Amino acid sequence: MPILDFLEIPRADVASGEQDCFELFARDFLSVLGYTIVSGPDRGADGGRDIIALETRSGVAGETMIRWLVSCKHKAYSGNSVTLDDERDILDRVTANQCQGFIGFYSTLPSSSLTRKLEGLKAQSGIEFQVFDRERIELDLLTRTDGFKLAKRYFKTSFSTWSRENPEPAVLFADQNSLFCKYCEKDLLDPKSGIVVVWRRFDRDESENLIEKEITDVYWCCKGECDKILAANQRQPDYLDGWEDIPDLCIPTLYLRWIAALMNQQHRGIRFRDQALEKMKELLIILFPYVCRDQTTKEKERIGRLLMIPGFMGGTG
Repeated sequence: MPILDFLEIPRADVASGEQDCFELFARDFLSVLGYTIVSGPDRGADGGRDIIALETRSGVAGETMIRWLVSCKHKAYSGNSVTLDDERDILDRVTANQCQGFIGFYSTLPSSSLTRKLEGLKAQSGIEFQVFDRERIELDLLTRTDGFKLAKRYFKTSFSTWSRENPEPAVLFADQNSLFCKYCEKDLLDPKSGIVVVWRRFDRDESENLIEKEITDVYWCCKGECDKILAANQRQPDYLDGWEDIPDLCIPTLYLRWIAALMNQQHRGIRFRDQALEKMKELLIILFPYVCRDQTTKEKERIGRLLMIPGFMGGTG
């Protein structure tokens, strides 16, 4: 399902004062990709081209300059593909503008007949071609940092919705640290995985009931084998471990519940050993950039499921 809504860019076939917006978007998009814009959009007779872009290719023998004729077709409002009737005399237009290649920049898709035409021109005349359709444009915008800025500018509503559901950590510190598995050193925040393990020491009262006294250790690791190996080294009489999923702790509401649970424990007189306290502070600081944001729809659904578990997050494990 498309993420960016090309209907947010005004129509190109209606004189609204913003009819050049799609061509301006194409110019900015190609600049982000590294093309040099030789001739940008303008009104009036354009000689069959909307933009002339220059690409510099580096090779063993030096640099090669490729001059591209860019043709923009904004047909998102009709939903129709770009056909041969929309792109007449491609070879003549490329030659007349002293170009070596043709770029079709489309908010829909090229028709199969147009694609075959372009492939034939390449085989017969050596004319290179590229097609940036809606899916390729979207992919390039959402997989590069500078593309985010452009998407936010031209697709304000749909990009805002997407970024809320695909949050990036806030940039708060000069050095953005991560969490690495204590055993295998895998990065547990790229992507988010693994668990936080909290070890606690208990005393026994006269009735042999366990009474929690202190948090002895805190660490993070992969689920499964890494967790088992580390736990075997920690286990001793009257010590018990608890854990939370790291992806859950990156959900803003659950992060706050975790902190509240720690405060409740301290209020009950449960103390931290020095090392455990330092690791807990490190954890809270590193995770904070991932939680100072809106919650996604999936995270809200996850909270609903977790809250149905009796005693969920009543303590630190």
